[in-house]
Amino acid sequence: MFFTRVGRIVAWLAVIHGAFSVALALFVIWSGDPNLAHRYLGSGTTGQAINQGTLVLIFGVVVGVLTDISRSVASATRTQ
Repeated sequence: MFFTRVGRIVAWLAVIHGAFSVALALFVIWSGDPNLAHRYLGSGTTGQAINQGTLVLIFGVVVGVLTDISRSVASATRTQ
């Protein structure tokens, strides 16, 4: 059960980080200043930041689904 709890925390942090990265990259795109990409995103372009943020977001969703499966299997095992 320890890994399920840690996995849920990791999943939430990954989803928050990924969504924030994508939102910040979109803000930089709409601002019109290309120098903001290097300063705020830490990557070369906004496209790279959106790709990385999307991958982190998908990772968080996958880990979240796996932890939900783990919780349901653990609760089904306890009731038997």
